[in-house]
Amino acid sequence: MAKDRTLILKIYVYLIIAVGVAISFYILTTYKDVSLLGVSLFGVLIFVADNLSAPLPKTGSVSVNFGISLASLIIFGPSTAIIVTFISIFNIREFVKRVPYYRHLFNAGQYLISMGIASLVFEVIYDKSITNFFDAKNIAYILAAAYIFFFLNTMLTAVAISINEGINFANVWIFNFAWLIPFQLFLAAMAIAIAFLYKLYGPFTLLFTSLPLIIAQYTYLLRVKERRALLNSILQIVKIVEAKDPYTAGHSVRVAEYSEKIARKLKLNEYDAELLVNLANLHDLGKIQIDLSVLNKTGKFNKSDWDEVKKHPAVGYNIVKEITFLKSEASAILHHHERIDGKGYPDGIKGDELSLFAKILTVADSYDAMTTDRPYRRALTLEEAINELDRNSGTQFDPKICGAMMELLKEEQAV
Repeated sequence: MAKDRTLILKIYVYLIIAVGVAISFYILTTYKDVSLLGVSLFGVLIFVADNLSAPLPKTGSVSVNFGISLASLIIFGPSTAIIVTFISIFNIREFVKRVPYYRHLFNAGQYLISMGIASLVFEVIYDKSITNFFDAKNIAYILAAAYIFFFLNTMLTAVAISINEGINFANVWIFNFAWLIPFQLFLAAMAIAIAFLYKLYGPFTLLFTSLPLIIAQYTYLLRVKERRALLNSILQIVKIVEAKDPYTAGHSVRVAEYSEKIARKLKLNEYDAELLVNLANLHDLGKIQIDLSVLNKTGKFNKSDWDEVKKHPAVGYNIVKEITFLKSEASAILHHHERIDGKGYPDGIKGDELSLFAKILTVADSYDAMTTDRPYRRALTLEEAINELDRNSGTQFDPKICGAMMELLKEEQAV
């Protein structure tokens, strides 16, 4: 099965490359009015923007590239725009990281297809005889070209991911790209502003339009790097905590994986899915304060042991709530041992008092505990764990979340 997917993916990649080259060749031979000034100015801008792009949570990156390509299309036409788009393919970071050549070729192909078709449509429908730059119909045509590019670009990429990972195309597109639809509108507006000022006052206006956007993008990239560095540092602490207890080694990573699968099943947006995964990775951070003799105890816990263990959600919460980009849902860590019926800890809250993230963490955490060997019992089998989830649905676990988890497990069992 995996070999079949690999073969299909190779055929798909080479097909995309061939079509991209063919469309580019057609544009360059049909529209021969290439602007060397346009290629030089916008080529430099798009090269800088692409190399300062910020990575998305799962795949791809966010940059103002398309806004620059679209502006070059409005000002100079399809041939200049297709060359400018081609320049964006040369990402130094990817070459340094030795990203496989076929990914470069695929990116080149799908960019050229997306921009090429958007350019051809734009060239046909845009009325250059209208002197009013902000004519409503022409603005609508620019937006149409912007979204033609967006949907082609994201869908071609989603197909590749779908083939490679063997998952549903629609899920890939919705989870990774649908939330970027408003951002495309911003890029189109940016392109309109750049083109208008360029035509009115000349090339120097790029200093006041494109460069500030690239600087803002670079600032965002630095924030992403800072966030990742902070998370990595905390995750190292979590690994140290788990290293104390050989029975829970890798527990947080697995809980994060289960939480993400549940999030996908519930069709949470990409931002919430990433936030949930980060919280899941840190949900047992508070165990750093638990005495080692309690963590490694082979017998059953007495009341004193349980009192010690029950402190960890609050300890973890007090740490995570100070992290700016996690504090909005940090209560999920405080409540990941609560129950729907109110018999959990530390606060004994129930039902709708619990956040969605807390309900998800409870199910993911409990399932991993069930299926992991402990000093006092063996791990449950998949079938036993599903039965246990079903038995406690509506009392310990939220029925909707529990149902999603059981559905996932049965789907994986059937494969």
